[in-house]
Amino acid sequence: MALVDYSDSDNSSGEDDTRKQSNVLKRKRSLEPNQQPALPPLPDSFHNLYASNARASKHDDPSLHGGRQRQIPHIEGQWPTHVYIEWRPSGSESEILTNMLEKAKVSLPPNVRLESLLKNDLGADLPLHISLSRTLMLATHERQTFTDVFEAAIGTSDVKPFTVTLEKLHWVANYENNRWFLVLQAAKPEYNGLAELLVASNTVAKRFGQPSLYSPEKQSSTPMMTSGKFAMGSLNGAARAAPRDSGVDNSTFPLTPGEDMSDHFHVSIGWTLERPHETSGSSGSSTMDGCDPEKLELEVHGIKVKIGNGTAAHECVCDDALVHLKSYKYSSVDKSLLSRYILKHYWNGFVELLPLWLAPNMVTLLGFFCILANVILLEIFIPDLVGPAPSWLYYSFALGLWMYSTMDNVDGKQARRTGQSSGLGELFDHGIDSLNCTLASLCETAAMGLGSSPKGVFTALIPCLPMFFSTWETYHTHTLYLGYFNGPTEGLIIACSMMVLSGYYGPQIWTQPITDWIDRPDIFGSASVVDLWFPLIFGTFLFIHLPACVLNVVKARREKGLSIAPVFTEWTPIIIFTGSCAAWLYSPYSTLMQENRLVLFCLTMSFVFGRMTTKIILAHLTRQPFPLWTVMLTPLIGGAVIGNLPLLGFSAVTPNVELWYLRAYFVFAVVVYFRWALLVISSICNYLGINCLTITPKPAPNQKVNGGVTSSGKTHKR
Repeated sequence: MALVDYSDSDNSSGEDDTRKQSNVLKRKRSLEPNQQPALPPLPDSFHNLYASNARASKHDDPSLHGGRQRQIPHIEGQWPTHVYIEWRPSGSESEILTNMLEKAKVSLPPNVRLESLLKNDLGADLPLHISLSRTLMLATHERQTFTDVFEAAIGTSDVKPFTVTLEKLHWVANYENNRWFLVLQAAKPEYNGLAELLVASNTVAKRFGQPSLYSPEKQSSTPMMTSGKFAMGSLNGAARAAPRDSGVDNSTFPLTPGEDMSDHFHVSIGWTLERPHETSGSSGSSTMDGCDPEKLELEVHGIKVKIGNGTAAHECVCDDALVHLKSYKYSSVDKSLLSRYILKHYWNGFVELLPLWLAPNMVTLLGFFCILANVILLEIFIPDLVGPAPSWLYYSFALGLWMYSTMDNVDGKQARRTGQSSGLGELFDHGIDSLNCTLASLCETAAMGLGSSPKGVFTALIPCLPMFFSTWETYHTHTLYLGYFNGPTEGLIIACSMMVLSGYYGPQIWTQPITDWIDRPDIFGSASVVDLWFPLIFGTFLFIHLPACVLNVVKARREKGLSIAPVFTEWTPIIIFTGSCAAWLYSPYSTLMQENRLVLFCLTMSFVFGRMTTKIILAHLTRQPFPLWTVMLTPLIGGAVIGNLPLLGFSAVTPNVELWYLRAYFVFAVVVYFRWALLVISSICNYLGINCLTITPKPAPNQKVNGGVTSSGKTHKR
């Protein structure tokens, strides 16, 4: 998550806009004698840079934390981790909370100093939260695994967005009774998603040997004492107070075994080191005084995992990251002569044939359907990928691939025609491209009659390599580079031509000696196209495409003054992906090639690779850290192990076991991919106020779209 977001004036809505505009100097003011002119205010995102105290010492020093003693000391190699729901109050909500805090201060004895959790030392608003975990201490090597496992747990929990109402004020002590929090209790929602999220969080915590939040163990014997306006409670041992610089506190209500946990969720708005007087505010009631509880509502669309100073949003993307989409501008460089002087005119003419009610993302999806339809025909008419098949099938392969390319190139033009350009378009476009990598090449494998052979496997999976490194390059340069001879243009035209030739002459022409067509034995000898296929394709990638990507990334890093070496660790996912695929399929103990399971394998890898590269594009669009892992790679590593069990001293699995493992992997990949994709797309659409597959209606002249909400308060429907 970026520390500083230099956002424009459209990044907030409603009360926030009014509050920010009141701080802007719109005209010169008369100055008092010796008074210096006021400087323009800094954006809140700048103040947020100082929302957390930087670590100034490796040892516990209470003077660095307002006199507080750390309950969990700093340990080298240990990362304090928290799971929570973030809440950023609006301007009016922040005012209500500030008033409540001020009333609480007045009711306290003079010796009790109540510190605010609403603003930092520079006066910038701080995000509040509802805790879903204790302070979890993870080892360095567990951080990424924890994130992936947690992501999978949330993905399978089927928790839908819900609203939490904040009502009663309470005083809550931590387990050690040396720090007290002023909190707003969360009312039990109609759909109790809080409890479901807590179950998912605790399940993952237990898997990593970490304690659970609100667990019935180690109950505190201190009862909840209601004394007038506030209530005093103590922790049950399930949570400890987190240091302020962690951004998360773990104050909780006591819990007895079997008790409903709904009453224990809360938002802390202040804290003190002195025990508040039990009779403070005795003249009031236990509910909030001076504000309507219904006005304080928290919309829950996602949760966050904070590991050290890094934060990840699951499953949907947080607003801090999505803010970059508002200033998004697509950037590409296409040096292809065919694109610039020939195909450009074809694409410009084709897009005029599309109706204006057709959404750009639907154009992309229609192109992908052309590939899917051919994969279905392939499985029906040529399941062995050898053939020969009916001639029309190869022509269908060529037409489908050409239409996919056409739609892929005109979707951006359609977006500009309809005024629908957004970062979602790039994410959707490249996400479909990633899914297509192993599917279009599967049709090419069948068109060449390679079957489920080593060369067939190579042909079906090799497009993943240039696609990954182009995506990696785009992440660092923020520009898509296409050379004078590139895969999406010239490479695709060659593939379509080969499919047409297979339809006319049959796929056997690719195994015939080249000299049957070109009488130059001094050059080609007895080699066929298939014989030269591997060195030609892999050599082009290794000696042309990959070096070009590396050079562009190195140039971009140097221009920013950043080190070069760390970027090569970002090759980890593709190394694991490629190595695991090769180890599994090429293993002498694997039966997938023998049993002709390449189609199912490529369908599975379509989702695995699609998730891997689409996460990179999402990180590029939202300026997030490079994703080094996806949980969908784990079964792939397992498949590589299963395929090589004899090398580990175990008996080889039967073909039936290996097949069912692959089928289960396919189901897992489909569920995880679509669950993640739908949540990400929904988050972006809701934030930008746009639709994904339909044209977004333009707001009325008196309405201003801002983060998906117009000034009238209505949210655009998807």
